Amino acid sequence: MVKRGFFAAVLVVGCAGADPEAVGEQQNALGGSDLAVDFSGCTEFAGIGFVPAANARPLVPARYTLAGDASNAVIVVRTAQCDQTRIAGRRSPRGTLSQIGINLVGPDSTADINNYTLWYTTTDPLLAAALLSKGVRAEPDPSLRFVLRPSSTGGTLSVKDDPLRAPAYQLLGPVVTPTAAPVAFTASWWQDGLAGSSQMRTVLPAIRFSSGTMTLTTDPRSAFGRLIGGASLTFPLLDSYNSFDSAHLVVHQSAP
Repeated sequence: MVKRGFFAAVLVVGCAGADPEAVGEQQNALGGSDLAVDFSGCTEFAGIGFVPAANARPLVPARYTLAGDASNAVIVVRTAQCDQTRIAGRRSPRGTLSQIGINLVGPDSTADINNYTLWYTTTDPLLAAALLSKGVRAEPDPSLRFVLRPSSTGGTLSVKDDPLRAPAYQLLGPVVTPTAAPVAFTASWWQDGLAGSSQMRTVLPAIRFSSGTMTLTTDPRSAFGRLIGGASLTFPLLDSYNSFDSAHLVVHQSAP
């Protein structure tokens, strides 16, 4: 079901805080080709848990097969902070991103994990604009925070996201510093829109997995709260604090 640990204002808001000329050049450079993004110097939390299948199914197009069973779908929550991002050759400074989705069976058989993207936020307005140009509903959010209070074995990780459109949430709990031998990992995140289907395929040549004991909280009345069926979520399938030196993302958009 789940493979080895993983893990509208649209354009106007998408470019808020970025140099308009730079964003315009970025959009023109992308054209109809795939988008390439490289991340370096990253730490992340990746959590996998259960949500009611009846709550998840309406949020994912029918052509996708959900992992899980008749009662439970599988949710994936990932947030990462990287020292540098290169977007179609243009450098961005230190930034943070959040991806929340529902785990799928396939459709990329070469990936370790496939997920359908529900919400994507990032502190990097250029990254948000580039993803928007490829059909991914990415939201720039300068409020997104990823803070580790260190200890001798790891520390306490606090994540807080309070975007304008996507639902707000917080993550809090102890994590252990990654010391395991690095392994290769590939993840594909999907999202459908009027212009077709977008695939975000990330290849991590060497990621070090570790552990955490994280709890997510959200407003039970929000879209997130309605999905999980309450105000809090834990991650019995995977509760992982990880690090990787580099990752290569390719975003491909196909016609409907």
